[in-house]
Amino acid sequence: MKKKKIVPFIVFGVLIAALAVSFAVLKLTAPGEEKKEAPTLLSGEYLGEDDPGESMTEQGSYLLIFPKRDRSAIRSILVHNENGEYTLVKNGDETFSLAGLPGAPLSDERVAAVVVAAGYTLTRERVVDRATPEEKKEYGLDDPKAWWVLTDVKGREYRVNVGDRMVSGDGYYCSFAGRDAVYVLGTSLETSVLEPCEYFVTAALTAGITQENYFNIEEFAILHGEDVFVAVTAVDPEEKQNPDAIVEAKLAYPQGYRANDSLYINAIGTFVNMAGDETAAIATSDDDYVKFGLEKPAYEVHFALDGTDWDFFFSDVTEDGYIYGVSSLLDYRLIARFEESALSWLKADLFRWVADYPMSVFITTLDEIRVKTGERDVTFRLTHGTDENGNATLSAASDVVSFDNDGIYNFRQFYKTVIASKLKGTSSLSEEERKAAASDPEKLIFSVEFTRKNGSKTEYGFFRTTTREALFTVNGEGEFYINVDWPEKLASDLERLIAGLDIDSYGKD
Repeated sequence: MKKKKIVPFIVFGVLIAALAVSFAVLKLTAPGEEKKEAPTLLSGEYLGEDDPGESMTEQGSYLLIFPKRDRSAIRSILVHNENGEYTLVKNGDETFSLAGLPGAPLSDERVAAVVVAAGYTLTRERVVDRATPEEKKEYGLDDPKAWWVLTDVKGREYRVNVGDRMVSGDGYYCSFAGRDAVYVLGTSLETSVLEPCEYFVTAALTAGITQENYFNIEEFAILHGEDVFVAVTAVDPEEKQNPDAIVEAKLAYPQGYRANDSLYINAIGTFVNMAGDETAAIATSDDDYVKFGLEKPAYEVHFALDGTDWDFFFSDVTEDGYIYGVSSLLDYRLIARFEESALSWLKADLFRWVADYPMSVFITTLDEIRVKTGERDVTFRLTHGTDENGNATLSAASDVVSFDNDGIYNFRQFYKTVIASKLKGTSSLSEEERKAAASDPEKLIFSVEFTRKNGSKTEYGFFRTTTREALFTVNGEGEFYINVDWPEKLASDLERLIAGLDIDSYGKD
């Protein structure tokens, strides 16, 4: 019984084996498929082992123009193409640098593409064994469009010439120096040995500026042409509004304003390992500066960090829609290309650099507050202390009014209203018109002068310029405006304070 049960399985197994053999035979003899024969090697050619496509031989090997030279076997690669000439030289750590520009940062990925393309010449096919002068001309190899010379660690040189692109677009005709054969290499040449030198250089304009130290920038300035547009410095520790903030900044130019911390941090953060999206030129000539709009830069950025001064120069947006920049500190001249959006702060209006609330000052830093309107000139002398529980206390005295506990609360409400003054935009008046308005006592609606404990004074003024706008000034100068109803409220609140009436710091009147 057992033997009878085994027979059907044996027959089934034989059928399966027969089908497999039949399938294999069919596959080997499929229409259009030709058996590859190992080529007869010319002197210097070599059989590789990786698959480049059509040049597979019967033994599963592939034709190389010369023996494979990987990174460890390469000393240098000299490349000449229609963009110029450069040499990649291997360093002791198996990385590469550009001859003559050892400090230029290179893209590891893009350099690797050159190393592979130059040292691993897998051919799609050998087109001609012994090309005539006419055939070399036909393939663009009588006057090659490009060539490279690989020198290995033993000093042996291998030169490959690059001719025309195939009509099909999927390869280039190439030849080897000293050999008349014509080969086809793949389109990987386009992103390796046919690229300009700049393609392999990372478009970095800074080095050594990190997330840990960029906010320690001591001074920062943007120039439009040769004129200072805005200058920023860190706020003195005693003036900081938020002791836990990474950075708080004030404007050194124009003076008297707090900086828009958000925009400022965005700007200085750009310089952490700052790099454009492409390198436009390296080891630049005067012609490059003209070409990329840097002969007379539209913008200059200066800052100081850890005892080093940095200077950057930027073009305006050029015809191709990009901004180009260069740093003066690097050991080489590199012009980097930037998307306009990456440097949006560079073209920001001055108003965006100013904090919305420019009078935001801790009252605990002040000794006196002098307030003037068309009818009043009152100085409040402040005294700071602490109660038995260690809480801060405040008293204020003037020649026209004294305050009890409720009055001090009302005084604080008045102060909150004053420092809540919010700028609305840049004044449309000319410089002469602004100066005239700021010096006209008839236009004064309200002004306040803060005297700090260190003796420094800052005066803020509001001068009516239209029925809806008031010029805002700092120490007599200004170029921004505020809605006129706000300083009118401040003048009204002063009268309420003196009269002992409640002040609503959020109200309109």
